Amino acid sequence: MNVDVEIYMNNLIKFFKENEKDLLNLIPKEKEEEFYKKIRQKAISNSEKGEDASLTRQQLIDICLELNGNTSIDKRNIIIPTIFGEYSLN
Repeated sequence: MNVDVEIYMNNLIKFFKENEKDLLNLIPKEKEEEFYKKIRQKAISNSEKGEDASLTRQQLIDICLELNGNTSIDKRNIIIPTIFGEYSLN
C-alpha cells in the first residue's frame, strides 16, 4: 500500500475521532466506514495518477454528497445543505 495514502488516512481518521462533531456535520454516523473507504479509494487513485494523495475540496464534497444521497449540485455552491444542517469545506 502507498505510504502517502496511509499517512493521509491515519491523519484524517485521527482528526475525525478527535472532532466527531465535524464528521457528523458532513455525513451520518452510520456511514463513517463507507466515508473512509471512499476517501481511501480516491486517495489511491490520486496517488496512482502521480498527484498528491490528499483529496481536493471538490473530491471531499462529491463523496459527502454521494453519501447523503445528493449527487447533483451546482459546483460553484460551496454551502452544502444536509439533514444535519449546512456545511462548507472551505
